[in-house]
Amino acid sequence: MSRMSKLAAAAVILIGVVVGFQAFKGTGGVSWAQVLQQVAAVRTVTYTLQATEATPQGQSLDIRIETIQSSERGIRMDAYINDELVNQAFTLVDEGLFVTLMTGQKLYTEVALTEALREEVQRNSGDPKAIVDEFLTGPYTELGRREIDGAVVEGVESQDVALVPAFLSGPMGRLSAGSKMTDDVVGRLWVDVATGWPVEMTLDISGTDGGNEAHVVVTDFQWDAPIAPEAFSLEIPADYQPLARVDLGQMERGVQIVEALAYFAELSGGTYPTKLTPVDIVGEVGAIYKKLDAAGATPEMDDDMLIKLKYAATYVRELGDQGKKPAYYGDTVTAADADKVLLRWKLDDGRYRVIFGDLRIEDVSGSRLAELETR
Repeated sequence: MSRMSKLAAAAVILIGVVVGFQAFKGTGGVSWAQVLQQVAAVRTVTYTLQATEATPQGQSLDIRIETIQSSERGIRMDAYINDELVNQAFTLVDEGLFVTLMTGQKLYTEVALTEALREEVQRNSGDPKAIVDEFLTGPYTELGRREIDGAVVEGVESQDVALVPAFLSGPMGRLSAGSKMTDDVVGRLWVDVATGWPVEMTLDISGTDGGNEAHVVVTDFQWDAPIAPEAFSLEIPADYQPLARVDLGQMERGVQIVEALAYFAELSGGTYPTKLTPVDIVGEVGAIYKKLDAAGATPEMDDDMLIKLKYAATYVRELGDQGKKPAYYGDTVTAADADKVLLRWKLDDGRYRVIFGDLRIEDVSGSRLAELETR
């Protein structure tokens, strides 16, 4: 994928949603508890996110994402870079699909959601609750009053880095994201004093260790806005080609994780990614292709498998966030280590799903896992 495609895909997942609650906190004209209650009750919302990213090389990208969210229908995001439409993403509840159209390349990706994810989208979509919740449940400083477009607003400021994943959260946001950002941040939330509705949210990220700097503004909220039915009508143009198809149910069962790891092992000659993170996978695959190219034996890149590798990595990270105790041993286990544990995570019934060095999948008890991990 081109750099613009990757940036557009990253831009698409900048906003997500998580249900939250906060007891009354703060003084003045705005009741922050009431703000949270109003936001929690909303079923639909439209808004615009604008971001300016400055790279260490001095380049600047202007990103705009126009978003429609509905608890009944799902989420639609139209992403523009420098005013050019580059990406459209649809999370469709009824169809159980997350589809991304890359307009410049005439490519698309299709992700089949699990039933749990479909329910999460229905339960949590409809407004940017995660950002509001993170502002008001974490440490913040009250900013007093100002005017935005003629409205008197009160604000709070937070320097909590947890704001970054809040801006990037939501079920598909978490599974699509590349890596967590840990830069210094300053976020501000402004609420209309008269109505109690958020009118502006901003996030400034200061690049550290060579990272990018970014300024993000979320505005133009239309709370409980009527949504036209055609807003969620998805018709993939006939001249678009599939870039990747991911089935998160098969990912959950381990099948597509095995497919992706097998692809990597075929490229590398029998080793697995040293670390199961999207960033490390991209770096290792790039190094492998560079080595193969120098030897005059470069195979054609399989975008479908590379995307499945990234989804596998972010899925394993998500398992960790859910307390499923994933562990990955790709730094020591190779395809030759048939009976060693390569990857494992805990299941809801207390057993563990294990992927071995030879990529077979077994569900085992905790005591059996302890025995296997001594090998």
